[in-house]
Amino acid sequence: MNQARTENMESCRVARREMGRHCVDCGEVQISSSHGVVHLYGRIRPMRGYEEKFEEAVGGLLKSLRQRSGVRDVITEWTCVI
Repeated sequence: MNQARTENMESCRVARREMGRHCVDCGEVQISSSHGVVHLYGRIRPMRGYEEKFEEAVGGLLKSLRQRSGVRDVITEWTCVI
């Protein structure tokens, strides 16, 4: 595998790992990465019991993704299901 493909796969793994740390159900989210730009597609919803903190959790998730090394930008094209 070439280096760019390996870096893209690692960015996707980092994004999926970070999603697991927040109170957001991202089970229906697809992730793609190209040159450090992470694209998030699909549907997200709050975890049960965290509905009132949903906006904070999504903001925290996006902030932590953007702070990761190797990630230049995060583009979200998802639907919030509340």
